Amino acid sequence: MMMKEVRWATQPYDGYSIRESLDPDEEFLRVGPSTPTGEYLRRFWHPVAMSEQLDRGSPVAITVLGEDLVVFRDLSGAVGVLHKHCAHRRASLEFGRIENHGIRCCYHGWHFDVDGTILDTPGEPEDSQIRHRICQGAYPAKEFSGLVFCYMGPGEEQPDFPLLDSMQIEGHDLIPYSIHSPCNWLQETENAIDPFHSVFLHGRISGPQFPGLEHFLDLPVVRYRERAGGVVYAHARRSGDEDLVRLRFHDYLFPNLAQNGGMFQVMNTPKAFGRTSLTKWVVPLDDENSRKFGWRHFNDADEVLRQGSRESVGWEKVDFYGQTAHRSDQEKRSNPGDWEAWTSQGRMNVHKREYLGTTDEGVALLRSRLRRDIRRVQQGKSVVGLQQSALGSIPTYGGDTVLRVPKSASDDAGLLASVIESVIDTHIAAGGLHADERASFIRQSINTSYPGAI
Repeated sequence: MMMKEVRWATQPYDGYSIRESLDPDEEFLRVGPSTPTGEYLRRFWHPVAMSEQLDRGSPVAITVLGEDLVVFRDLSGAVGVLHKHCAHRRASLEFGRIENHGIRCCYHGWHFDVDGTILDTPGEPEDSQIRHRICQGAYPAKEFSGLVFCYMGPGEEQPDFPLLDSMQIEGHDLIPYSIHSPCNWLQETENAIDPFHSVFLHGRISGPQFPGLEHFLDLPVVRYRERAGGVVYAHARRSGDEDLVRLRFHDYLFPNLAQNGGMFQVMNTPKAFGRTSLTKWVVPLDDENSRKFGWRHFNDADEVLRQGSRESVGWEKVDFYGQTAHRSDQEKRSNPGDWEAWTSQGRMNVHKREYLGTTDEGVALLRSRLRRDIRRVQQGKSVVGLQQSALGSIPTYGGDTVLRVPKSASDDAGLLASVIESVIDTHIAAGGLHADERASFIRQSINTSYPGAI
């Protein structure tokens, strides 16, 4: 007899009714070649390794989007991302020898350039045509500030490398890091578009986990704004009857990039257009594993508490709480962090078992946009990507703003919502300006709308 699909218990002690397992969303969560989501993700550049891994002088075996690859830097300094198994007899190129140009397989000496071109087949006759007929599978690669990026999609769909304005902020020192999570990529990346988890996970449940941001215990007013290739959203709070309005702006850029406000700071005095302290991608390794790659932005303007630690940022480590598996079981249970929240959903979260509420507006928006674009790719259409400004970079808005705006006696939540919308408008209008002009324009515009705010 076919069991009826029951998603949720509807009365007390009703666990029996939902004992049957339900399948994960195959369209959404599978990332291998030819899967809907896998093909969509292959239309973007993704970080796949840290430069320091290549500095050791040996090829590094990696898995990305369900494909086994090898990444290396040849002796000329060029970076290669090749299929792991040699086109000749399938020996792994992780045991290959790095050459002046490309890599040579350990098994029979076939020599491949970083673009997959076969440079030499030493065991074959001199007039062999093999190297003119086939290539080793390879993908375009680029290094930037300690991260290695790769594009794994069809050549005719290759977008420009996504140069964000936040990747070149004067005074910012970008320190790369990477952390593994044994779960599907989506449940980790959704964390970045859910501002309400900060209230509970990072505040009310275990006490404030981030110094200087104790006001995050208050429920915020949140507004989301869609943009080409992404979403900018902000949440606003004020404590008690004070005039200060604290706004934190976030970037979510499709499919898997996020930026937020400053780490280790104090938001007790007016300021405009603080910049991000964190840029991060959640890259699917396979259906059940993901790896976060990112930069911590160390700078004097947005890290006023000076509690950041460059030495604590790198492979499997970052200098703020709850991001890795490398804590004691007792600490994870007594003071769980982000890592526990997204990995404890299981290797692949079953969305049919979720019961979403009003605080999940961002998650619902993310899933809707992703599903729409995944299906566009399946229909043979191009995905609308990020748009560069006249400066040649992509404007971003992640950061913090603090304004002095008197409280509304009748509808303060409505006032906060209008402040968010007004400041988002201002940020977007200034997106194509140089840094100093941008900051000045934003301050003047805010003070015009809210006199004395800054």
